[in-house]
Amino acid sequence: MDQVSGDQFTALLAKADKSQAAFARQTGLSTRQVNNWCRGRAAVPRWAVLLALAFRELSVEALTILLDEFKTAESQSD
Repeated sequence: MDQVSGDQFTALLAKADKSQAAFARQTGLSTRQVNNWCRGRAAVPRWAVLLALAFRELSVEALTILLDEFKTAESQSD
């Protein structure tokens, strides 16, 4: 995956219906850090792009359910 520009990340957040503040809150980051990515002042990490893509397709609740299902499956395989 090539580096995503700040403008591209901003557009991705918009498609996911996420504000910079909401993305920051849900990821435990500062709004300033997310804003730096969006303005091109800092490189957007790959994990942030992938998470924004996931938010575009699934709600936070749906992602939480997937995580719970994963944890349950992992604990049953131990």
